[in-house]
Amino acid sequence: METSLAEAKRTILCVDDEATPMLLRRFVLEKSGFCVLTAASGQEALQILDRQPVDLVLTDLLMPGLSGTELAREVKRRRPHLPVVLLSGVNEIPEDATAADLFLSKVEGPEAMCRKLSEMLHGPRNNTAA
Repeated sequence: METSLAEAKRTILCVDDEATPMLLRRFVLEKSGFCVLTAASGQEALQILDRQPVDLVLTDLLMPGLSGTELAREVKRRRPHLPVVLLSGVNEIPEDATAADLFLSKVEGPEAMCRKLSEMLHGPRNNTAA
């Protein structure tokens, strides 16, 4: 039995202090079938989490105020089972990134990001025709 698109749509909270990368990321994620909420800071992200259901948090690593790793720790404190993904232009996983479920390098590109997020939320896709 197939799941309808409406049933399969998941909500991603995208956090980035830079407007242009966040808008581009939102566009890419929405084109991939995700519902996207955005926050320009870690504090704003926590306020959204208090008000709305979210299936995954995708956060930039380097931000003023709460960094991505600090946000990941706070999200896990509040909602231990909510997946948190750190996204960074740096290719090395930061030592304090242990609270995050996944680390993605921006170098991997949008297709890899969407595939990995989809796998986290829906499980690996079966590429065989039905």
